[in-house]
Order: sequence, then structure tokens, then C-alpha cells
Amino acid sequence: MQIKRELPFQTFNDGICRIYSVKNVGGKGNLPVNGLVEKAGRVPYERRRVGVERFYSAKKENVKIELLIRIPEAFDVSPNDICILGETQYEVEQAQEARDIMPGAKDLALKRVEKSYG
Repeated sequence: MQIKRELPFQTFNDGICRIYSVKNVGGKGNLPVNGLVEKAGRVPYERRRVGVERFYSAKKENVKIELLIRIPEAFDVSPNDICILGETQYEVEQAQEARDIMPGAKDLALKRVEKSYG
């Protein structure tokens, strides 16, 4: 007899973020200029704890993970995308699926952008 395990239910109650990709917005015939192009405008998230293993793995690569958030898996997010929380811009270092919860989600490891995009 198999015992069916219920998955915990995930809420995304900590706020709303916006996701952007970085593209050339300089216009045809002009010098290339990196700018932000919106991928998802209102993405709910939950703050997560940056684990010791993730923290030290990033530190070995000279990357400072500032924040870890969880978003619904329906949103398309890739490493190097920009996630904006409030007025602060973060680069997505890693987007990892979280399969042990309902609904499915993605954990985003974020580092603060040193020079914000306009």
C-alpha cells in the first residue's frame, strides 16, 4: 500500500516584483545601449533564506547573493535577467525549480546590480 504525501501549499505574500531581460535598446543604426525590456510586470514572490551551501558556493565564485525569492513557476525567468523589487535592481544568478510544493515555483538567487539600468 502506497501512502500519498500531500505537498505543502506555497503562498507568495511578501510582495510584487518585476522581471526584465537586458537587450540592446539603442535603436537601428545607433551605438548599442543595454536597457531593460519587460518580461513580466506583476510577479508575486515570497522571501526565502539563503542557505549556507548556496552562500558559500556563490562566495567561491566571487558572487554575493543578496536575496533569495520564490515566484510561481508560470513566469519565464533566466539567469542574467533583472528582477526589480521596489526601486532596487537585482540580477538573477540562478533560477531553480522547486518541485516539493504546490503550486510549482522557482527560486531566484539574486545579486544587487552595481550600476542600475536607466
